[in-house]
Amino acid sequence: MTMKYYIIVFLSLLMTNFFGLTKINNTILLGLMIPFVIIEFSEKSIFKWYIVAVFIGISLSIISCNYFRGQPMLMTFKASVIYYYILFYFVLKYLDIPISQMETSLMILVIIFCACYIVQYILFPTVIFSGVEEQLISPDNIRIRLVGQGLSSLGYFFGLNKYLHNNKKLHYLFLAILCFGVIFLMGFRTMLVMISIFTFLLIIRVKGFKWNVLLFSLLGCGLFIAMLQIPVFSEKMNAMLDRQQTEVLSNKDYIRLVQLKYYTQVHFKSVWEYIYGSGMTYSTEHESSAYGRLMGRLPDMGIYWQDWGILGLSWMIGMLAVISMIAYSIKAFLLKVPVAYYYIGIWFLYLVASSVTTMEFYRDGNFIVQSIALYMVEKFYNEYKLRID
Repeated sequence: MTMKYYIIVFLSLLMTNFFGLTKINNTILLGLMIPFVIIEFSEKSIFKWYIVAVFIGISLSIISCNYFRGQPMLMTFKASVIYYYILFYFVLKYLDIPISQMETSLMILVIIFCACYIVQYILFPTVIFSGVEEQLISPDNIRIRLVGQGLSSLGYFFGLNKYLHNNKKLHYLFLAILCFGVIFLMGFRTMLVMISIFTFLLIIRVKGFKWNVLLFSLLGCGLFIAMLQIPVFSEKMNAMLDRQQTEVLSNKDYIRLVQLKYYTQVHFKSVWEYIYGSGMTYSTEHESSAYGRLMGRLPDMGIYWQDWGILGLSWMIGMLAVISMIAYSIKAFLLKVPVAYYYIGIWFLYLVASSVTTMEFYRDGNFIVQSIALYMVEKFYNEYKLRID
């Protein structure tokens, strides 16, 4: 049992390339999962067919990209590999790790991630983790993204849920505060708004609506105000408020309206390409396609499909894959689980809601985190059924 506990921490770090510290080929990492998928596929599981639908949807987008854009299927596959990482769910099913071990592993992974993020934030512009060099907006507004950063929000709801359920254990509250601090440093207004909304929802689900819920909310506001007295946090808030002055949908020049018009009126060659997706682009220093070069020119015009979050993802990998992702997220929320485990369902709703205008749902490494969450909520559900049977 203890050995499995170490295995899950190591495998999660490996599959996220140690949060970008290493550069192991994504296709190789995916290949390591395939034997476990084959072995475990015949076993009964709640999320198997949702994941199969995702797999089929992404595969159809690869074919669509070849048909409509002429990009070789192997190139599109390489560009789409990170979305297949949801198959890590089957690896966890094979290992069959107990709930207590999974939650301990999750806590360790969250703490490691937060420590890595803070270290990278402090040392920037020195780059330790891959991809960080692309995240500077201005010298006063650093927005760093790390592989697997969904751990920060999952860790926040995990810590908060556990504290609310047993408020004698303050280390869970400290974990939630640590994760919130990291999320704040990321500098996304959407994520902060959604964290506030789903924090309130989690409190109501765990505690019910009582006056002490209002008191707890006021305490949270007080902690947030106290954080803003720290220079690094106050500067981050000022930067977000400055962006709010120009990034509004009422501004006719707002670039997201330009992006939406392009992808709904110009980009697709037929309605079938719109349904199946135009495919992920593959472009490297040594290898690229005409489609990759076309998509590579769009950012010069301010057109990024990622700015439309999960809708933008459907333009690339197709409707079937994205609808299936949303479906398993809703299923995870609807599963009946003990009160101590509400955080998984709330996190999935948060992930979908915060991805209306961000990449948070499908950011690099987050499908590994989602796989962990899906496995855990299924374990929680099975425990609940045993209690009521």
